[in-house]
Amino acid sequence: MKKNNKTIDYEWLTKPTGDPFADTGGYVIQYLWENVYPDKDIDELIDFVTKIYVNDWGKTIYFFFPNSPIINSSSKNPVKDTVQKYLELIQGKDAIFDFCRISGRKTGVFKTKKDQFILSGSGKLVNYHHFFDNGILLSKEIIIRLLFVPLGVLRVGKYMGLIQSNNIEVAKYICKINIAQNLNNIAIGTSREIAESDSSIAANSIFKYASLCIKNLDVAKDEKKNISLTMFHFTNYNQGPDLDLYKFSSTLFSFYRFCELKYKTDWKEFINSYYRKKDTKYNQKSGKYKIEKKGKTEVFSFKDFSKWYNRILSNLLDNQNITPEFLNWSKKGNKLHFDIIRIYQQNIRNMKKETINKIMELADFIINDRGEDEIKKFITRLNGISKAFELRRFLLKLIDENYNEGNETPIISVKDYTDYLFSDSGNTGEIRDVLLIAIYQKMHELNLKVDVDLEEELNENIEQN
Repeated sequence: MKKNNKTIDYEWLTKPTGDPFADTGGYVIQYLWENVYPDKDIDELIDFVTKIYVNDWGKTIYFFFPNSPIINSSSKNPVKDTVQKYLELIQGKDAIFDFCRISGRKTGVFKTKKDQFILSGSGKLVNYHHFFDNGILLSKEIIIRLLFVPLGVLRVGKYMGLIQSNNIEVAKYICKINIAQNLNNIAIGTSREIAESDSSIAANSIFKYASLCIKNLDVAKDEKKNISLTMFHFTNYNQGPDLDLYKFSSTLFSFYRFCELKYKTDWKEFINSYYRKKDTKYNQKSGKYKIEKKGKTEVFSFKDFSKWYNRILSNLLDNQNITPEFLNWSKKGNKLHFDIIRIYQQNIRNMKKETINKIMELADFIINDRGEDEIKKFITRLNGISKAFELRRFLLKLIDENYNEGNETPIISVKDYTDYLFSDSGNTGEIRDVLLIAIYQKMHELNLKVDVDLEEELNENIEQN
């Protein structure tokens, strides 16, 4: 790259800052220098992206920079006016010596408003800024970086979706995906605006990014890496600036990585059955959805239905319990490796590993050497439990049966009972559900077919008494 502008600190055009918008802009600049225009200087890249916003995207970047010359109708030559504005910035016109609020450097800074800084206050929001300034103080390098942000994001539904990660390699990779899609759409002439994500639903979109990272990046496959993602779902539009944060925690990423790498087939079949669209039905054998209207059948493949709402993905992102869904899936005779349940309960739901081990032992005791009718009675009784004392009674009968059979080792010890099954932090509803799941999975492994007429939905919580 060229470095002809003596007033620019080129290192700060791409150096990580911790600010999601500034970092995305920096990743875009770095991508352009490495893959598109290695011989251009920064002022030439400014001209390049400005022409994209004006000529290719028809000025549709009001999501980012309202009131800028790019979209301002009073500007007769938006490309020339925008480039000139940034050239004056590079030259240091009207700079004051102070600290940049993003980079932390003490350097020449400028009072920056919504036309250059995404989601900053101005006008009536003057008290948003430090010391009641009428704009946030930023260095020229940071302001320039922000201009490049639109190339590094995709539209997710009605807002823009910017993904950040605590791992720089992951963040750069996701930004690279978005840049490539935007530039490709421009090259083939199929877009007059920022490229759209495959899904308009934020949860689906962020899970897809996670899948791509796990599939293509060694660092994302590494179990020792605590990787998290955050989607900034935003608009900076004058008539309704807004921001929603979707956090894909490192704990969730670890669980999702485990499912994708170790038990992808089981996980995929489970997840795919939970996409929803009115009047559609899932065919488990074909792995497709279909809808029948006026004697005609329309079939939807994964490419189509992966854009629909999925309760599992949404609940995982919102940290809502999906154990009942695991149970509903298992009781229909579907295969779901118990390690998925084990890791989910232990890492996501904070269930003690000793509790899970004891539940597996209880499931073995209930299944082994019993006939179909007897197993059916156990399952029916468990399914009907709605209070904690009922689950205690159920387990006490198992203790009694184990003793009367003359077994030397108790099926449940005092420590098991007080520390792992009915501790103060325990959830007896989840213990009931996980025990049922373990029973069904044991039957699946042993190829046992027990016809139990259960209600579709089970009580998610048991009264803690």
